[in-house]
Amino acid sequence: MNHISSPSEILRTDLARTLGFPNYPHDAAAEPYLNYLTNRCIGSDTTEAYIELLIMVVKYFDRAPADSSAMKSVQGLLDVVSSSPAYAQRNHEDIEDTVLYVIGTWTLLLSSFVHLPMAGGLRKVTATYNLRTQGSAYGSQPYREDLVGLVVGSGLLPVPIHYLPVDHTIRKDGSLQTAAMLPPFLRPLSASFSTSQFDAGASASTYIDDDLQRRVSLGFLHDLDSLESLTIDATRLNAYTLNVFGAVDVAWTHNVSRHLSLSKRDGRHILEIFSLPCALDATSLKLGGITTELAQEIRETYALLFNASHEIPRHVKHARILGIGSFCWCRYCSMRRHRNRAIMSYKRFTQHRAPGAKRAQRTHKSEYDPLLFELMTSEPSDWTPDMFPHLWARIVILEGHLEEAKPWSVWVLFRDRRDTLQFWTFL
Repeated sequence: MNHISSPSEILRTDLARTLGFPNYPHDAAAEPYLNYLTNRCIGSDTTEAYIELLIMVVKYFDRAPADSSAMKSVQGLLDVVSSSPAYAQRNHEDIEDTVLYVIGTWTLLLSSFVHLPMAGGLRKVTATYNLRTQGSAYGSQPYREDLVGLVVGSGLLPVPIHYLPVDHTIRKDGSLQTAAMLPPFLRPLSASFSTSQFDAGASASTYIDDDLQRRVSLGFLHDLDSLESLTIDATRLNAYTLNVFGAVDVAWTHNVSRHLSLSKRDGRHILEIFSLPCALDATSLKLGGITTELAQEIRETYALLFNASHEIPRHVKHARILGIGSFCWCRYCSMRRHRNRAIMSYKRFTQHRAPGAKRAQRTHKSEYDPLLFELMTSEPSDWTPDMFPHLWARIVILEGHLEEAKPWSVWVLFRDRRDTLQFWTFL
């Protein structure tokens, strides 16, 4: 007997194929991403109306404009939605909130597209765009850009650092000595131009003219050669060493722009890790500025963070038989326990209902992504600038934090072999 698909199943399949998963539902790899999107239906719209708007938004940016000289701007999308019968009676602010919420959910940048109450109701994407594009063609008019222009112009996503302004030298901590040569609309907000700031605005290479690039100093080229030859051993820098020696906890996030960001909450350092790697296979994400190269870099980081050990010790097999693996002190067993705890915290994270979700949505569809575990347990390599050009600034920050971290307990001091002199002095 042939299975007759319900209208909701047909709509869900249409959404998956619009996003760039042509083999759905036969290939269910996109299921966690689809669940993430449908779980975030809020407001007065039904789930069906919300999915239809999602499809409309993606198709709007995916279709080439009739006039080849024109582009699909965000303002143009707002005008299209406003003129549609379903939204004709809504006010402008409500339509803007709804459309940008949908864009942020689809592009995995939701927290950057919604209002921030603690910042006076600003949207991070438009606020940072306005700050970074003062004096440019679309300065202070972010909605005149297409979606890629808005996201790239805001500096939310990390970009490869292939070219940097003239007369800059890179310190050992990865920071730049001066930003004097940056155009006014690309200069950082503070005097110190750190790697985290450059990561937020690293798309300077998009705007710097060819003449400025030609005048790169020989000293900077020497520093760049040194940077490109740098390799960080994954057995030294990973989620376990950051936790044990740097007191860094893992926090899962749906915002792809926050991947590998080091922040501080409630006195603890937090390493944010993107939680939906299956979504990176959606071909539609390129419409939101997420390149194939950036997506691949993100996939490669999971094994380096959670499977850094290259060889399995001999005693591990016997430890499993005897049941002593849960308290073995060796590095391999300790790292495996840390990975298991991270997976448990990830499972709890995927079970949380989306803030503002309708109470009528009694069932929260699982957002657990099996691909994450597959990537976490795959064969790792090492951290290198050529393999991680987009994320390298964040990797340098993590390495610097680990380098500067001091033992924060006697147990950590006993386990810390990074400084052999300190270790033997302690003994």
